[in-house]
Amino acid sequence: MRDVIYRRLKEAGDYISGEALSNELGVTRAALWKHIRAMEADGAVIDSVPRRGYKLLSPPDVPLADYVSAHIRHVIPVFYRPVTASTNDDAKTAARNMQTGVFIAGEQTTGKGRKGRIWVSKPRCGVYMSFLVRPRTAPERVAGLTLAAAVAMCRAIESVSDVSALIKWPNDIIVYGKKAAGILTESMIGMDGVDFVVCGIGVNTRSAFDGELANRAAAITANGTLLAAAMIDGFLDAFNEFEQDGLAPFMSEFRRRSAISGKLTVSSPSGSETGEFAGFDDDGALLLNAHGETRRYLAGEVSLRGEHGYV
Repeated sequence: MRDVIYRRLKEAGDYISGEALSNELGVTRAALWKHIRAMEADGAVIDSVPRRGYKLLSPPDVPLADYVSAHIRHVIPVFYRPVTASTNDDAKTAARNMQTGVFIAGEQTTGKGRKGRIWVSKPRCGVYMSFLVRPRTAPERVAGLTLAAAVAMCRAIESVSDVSALIKWPNDIIVYGKKAAGILTESMIGMDGVDFVVCGIGVNTRSAFDGELANRAAAITANGTLLAAAMIDGFLDAFNEFEQDGLAPFMSEFRRRSAISGKLTVSSPSGSETGEFAGFDDDGALLLNAHGETRRYLAGEVSLRGEHGYV
């Protein structure tokens, strides 16, 4: 019922009387009031005026599925848990019997980053979601989806906030010279190719960082529901384009948004190499000039340390 009430308030765009809304939905005025109060507890700003009714001034900050679904263009199942271990794990569990979906959590107790790192996911401090998709593409092309998603997340963040977003290749979003969002893509390859891909994305929306993270992490200021909706529409737009045309449509913007320049140290399973950043090729690989030659590194193989503010 709350999702229906929320959609009616959103679609009305003006005041709608409590009596009319109660009669339309077949609920008592008392029940309607409880739902309104619950939305306000989730961060919605709802104006209430006698003899005029209710008007939604601002969406809830908590990105519940009911709220987020009312703001997205794409048709896709959206699921929300107040607390979960990892939205990527939720998506992988659901992959056994679900075609596609978006999994959002208010808090992750064991959020994941690249190379086994922990993604700090405190309640009401970020938007944490994972996409379960089934791309019709060759396994070797799946890594490119992370780069396409990074471009999409920059666009989504900028659409609901006043920051400029850059990308630290391959999967970190940088604002104010610090990491504000990260992407973790995991895939399952079967006998017939790609079975499914889970793309997890976390965006910090409050600066609640302890210890070393206080110097390395940043947050954007954005409404949680609107940010989640922008992330979903942005990712699915990018995914559809990636399915159709591959990585090529994204590389120009990816290069323009790159936070990488100058001297880099690249660490890979074969060792570390220091050289001058030489750009990206059309497959999204990083190019490094070292010892008189240009070397090519794929996203899944390496970590970077640069001379500038990114980490």
